[in-house]
Parts: sequence; structure tokens; C-alpha cells
Amino acid sequence: MGAGSHRRERGTGHHGDPILYSTDLGRSAAYYGLLGLRMIERHDMYLVMRAGPVELHFASGHLAPAPGQAFLYVPDAGKLWKELRGSSVAGIGLVEDDPSGLRQFMVTDPDGNRIRVGSPTPKD
Repeated sequence: MGAGSHRRERGTGHHGDPILYSTDLGRSAAYYGLLGLRMIERHDMYLVMRAGPVELHFASGHLAPAPGQAFLYVPDAGKLWKELRGSSVAGIGLVEDDPSGLRQFMVTDPDGNRIRVGSPTPKD
């Protein structure tokens, strides 16, 4: 299966989904499940995970790209970071507020993919 055969209702505009590298699709599904994504499609060498309108695709074998990067917007990055750090999920970087108004942290999965997770910085 390739990215083009995956079906999802979409508007009339352009849309793109990152395809990330995975050496073990089951491990990727479990890891990203901890980040709040759920598996919506799985084939021999392809996996699709979704959280709301966001999808991350994973490929293995001859379909696999090199490790990649993506940005995942969440409602509250600080809260998710605390939950992940409290559950000892590997690969979770430090949470930071940056000058652009985002609170964010980096997640590096077991295959070397890097996902920057962020939300607007809370107004205290």
C-alpha cells in the first residue's frame, strides 16, 4: 500500500501527510498510541495513525524512507509533556517556550524520527 491508496474525507484544498520510517510497525503503533494517536489502517509494510485531523503514516521494508521529521499540534503541549515524562516514555526532550509563541518539545522515536509537539504558549 502507498500513501495514495489511503482514503480519508478531505476538503477541496491540498493536503499532505508525512511518511515516516519504521523498522517495526507494531512498535511504532504502540509508541505513537502513547502520544494520543490511534491506528486507523495497517498493512504488511504500511501503518496510518490519526489524532483528530492529523495523520502520520509509517512505512517499512522497501517502502521505507529515511528517518524524518514532523510537527504535531496538540491542545496543551505542557500537559502532554508532563504525562509522557511521568510514564517514562523514551525519547522525550525538554519542554520549552519559544519566542514565536509556542510551547514545544521534541520526541525522538525508536527509529530516529523526530516529532516536534507543540501548542500556543498559555497566557498566564
